[in-house]
Amino acid sequence: MSQLARKSFAALAITPILTIVFFAGVLSAFAVPSAPILRNLLERPDVLFARRADNGRVIDADTECIGVSIGLDLTGEPHTLVERAVDAQSLYGCQPLEVYFTGSRNEEIRDYFRYWHGFTVIARPALALMPYNDFRGLLFTLSVGIFIWLAWRVGADFTPATALALAAPFVVVNAMGLTVVVTKATTWLLAIGAALFLSRRRSSQTPLLAFFIVGALTAYFDFFTAPAFVFCFAAMIWALYEMRAAREPEWGALVALGVFWGVGWAGFILIKIAIAAIVLDSNVWRDFIDAAAFRVRGETELVESFIPGAALYANFAALKSVWAPIAIIAFIILPFATKARRARWRRLAGEKSVLLAIAIAPLIWLEVFSNHAQIHAAFTQINLTPAFFLSALVLAASPAIAPRS
Repeated sequence: MSQLARKSFAALAITPILTIVFFAGVLSAFAVPSAPILRNLLERPDVLFARRADNGRVIDADTECIGVSIGLDLTGEPHTLVERAVDAQSLYGCQPLEVYFTGSRNEEIRDYFRYWHGFTVIARPALALMPYNDFRGLLFTLSVGIFIWLAWRVGADFTPATALALAAPFVVVNAMGLTVVVTKATTWLLAIGAALFLSRRRSSQTPLLAFFIVGALTAYFDFFTAPAFVFCFAAMIWALYEMRAAREPEWGALVALGVFWGVGWAGFILIKIAIAAIVLDSNVWRDFIDAAAFRVRGETELVESFIPGAALYANFAALKSVWAPIAIIAFIILPFATKARRARWRRLAGEKSVLLAIAIAPLIWLEVFSNHAQIHAAFTQINLTPAFFLSALVLAASPAIAPRS
């Protein structure tokens, strides 16, 4: 039996196990009493409602308000634990949550059954124990700490310049928006954690099962902010460490990794919808299809155009007046500014390097889900980082992309 067949059977075998673990985790999160969570949210509501971090970068406050409202007693009506966990009722944004904090129970309630809401496994127990302000500080510390760990490892394994090339894109894009709110920090921790794992794999086999699990975890934790970033960042680290081990990463292996990750991600999204259809009703499938179509080309006053490049433009524009010029200069102009740098690009193209595909894939993702990428450009811009990372490696003349004998 081939490796591909073995890993496929293994992925199929662990799917029910992961489903049980995922569902049990959400049930446990919803079983946490809401009273202490509400008390800790009320201690510093100004922090929760803030639209910008201390460094001025934008925070997705409305999504965070949606997230922390999930699991609260919003209606006062009795529901079973399973119904609450599957339906995942929420208030839609910060303004309704602010009114809810005053004691009102008349705000519109949304059913968010399309997502697993795995972030509640972390958020609800933590918020039952500490104020939201402290929780945000903890998330930021963990997010920065795990990234420093990865950068240190990359610097030790390659060169300090390679670590700088890794870090630079995250300074330019709004990584802060992912590191301080739990609805996005879980995505960040997953992406960086996967990269750390892949940087220390000892097996020469393609990590198909690992990418399947990462895909499943992406479906579990991510709020559709950065699935492409999670996959491509992990794939970039895998490819660089393959080259470090004198194993040229192959296109077939990259495609297989993409398939396994994609099956894990899409498969567990569909599993959640199937669970919702069983517990609630079959109309959830229609809602899911409508929501998916809206994220691709849904008409809204927030999106002016769907011409090719509109989503990329929106994500660059969301970098604002300071960071957009820096990004263009540092990651588009300078990496092509000298003959030596252009020669590195030509070599990557001549070798048909998988790094090029990994860098481009998230940009295509943004264009496919153009509606979503334009509306949430301040946060989906994290998908630009694989391309910026490769440009920074070229700019730094990193040995990570140098030819090996």
